[in-house]
Amino acid sequence: MGQPDLSTKGLTSYPDVAADVINVFVYNGKPIVHEKDLKPYVTSESIVKTDGLLKGVNRDNCLENVRDGTRYAIFGFENQTDIDYTMPLRIMGYDYSVYARQVEELTAQNKMNQQNAWTHKLLEEQKIKPVITFVLFYGAKDEMPEHLLQMMDLPKDAQILKYVQNYHMNLICLRDLSCGQLSSFRSDFACIAKYLNKHYNRKQLIKDLQDKTTVLTHPKDTLYTLASLTGDKRYLVVRDKIKEGESKMCEIADELEKIGYDKGIEAGIETGIEAGKYQTLISQTCCKLRKGYSAPEIADMLEEDLDIIQEICNVAASYAPDYEVEQILDTFLQLT
Repeated sequence: MGQPDLSTKGLTSYPDVAADVINVFVYNGKPIVHEKDLKPYVTSESIVKTDGLLKGVNRDNCLENVRDGTRYAIFGFENQTDIDYTMPLRIMGYDYSVYARQVEELTAQNKMNQQNAWTHKLLEEQKIKPVITFVLFYGAKDEMPEHLLQMMDLPKDAQILKYVQNYHMNLICLRDLSCGQLSSFRSDFACIAKYLNKHYNRKQLIKDLQDKTTVLTHPKDTLYTLASLTGDKRYLVVRDKIKEGESKMCEIADELEKIGYDKGIEAGIETGIEAGKYQTLISQTCCKLRKGYSAPEIADMLEEDLDIIQEICNVAASYAPDYEVEQILDTFLQLT
């Protein structure tokens, strides 16, 4: 997991942020799930085999929703900044580990109560709860597979295909959220979603920063996430200056202005937006370069200006074959 993924994992681990995300995407913004009803759910590790060795893989965040003292559902959150072509398979493994953990709990309960289910493991009336995982994607959707079949080289055999099981994942591409969804967020996650979204313009971002009524509950984590996603280290400078606890958005804007934005808040927002935009574009370009595409082909596929793509390719050539996006971004911004 890269640094941006680690930063977003921290923010979505807070129950108020998790509840906000659930309410926006499951209940269309209605406050149905409350932070007090979300509890950390410790799962068994998903096991993968690498180079002949078994290795545990922990999911980002997992919370159980308890209503009226009873487990209602279990929600998982996976944060992605780069495309992972194995994501549906990973989610299937993560979800399985949560279902398996529930079976283990019920089996242990039966043993403790001396209710031997023998080979059935569970009693007939014992049921497990649904597991819902959201993949929060902070980059451009591009070619990210959304279900298991999109990972497969399927035979053209109708008799075989009807028996092939599929597994869908709930992919949420933040840059593509509607204006209605953006306005539904009530937690600090609104700041991240709006910053990355293609529908949110600079004037709206400036207005939000200057708003004296907007309060960040987790300002340090929010600023760290913005720094990781944009590559702009000035967010970290402000993060170190503010105190623990809540902070008004306008106070953070004042600090940003003090530490060297040439034209105050507006210049700072413009710089951040440019960094965020180019990071996504560089990430997409690197994915294509790894597949052997040329600059003109990449520009055509991404529908971007050839001169910009060529500049990115020229910088990226020095970082082949690994194509470290953050290093390429830093060098590119220095040259532009």
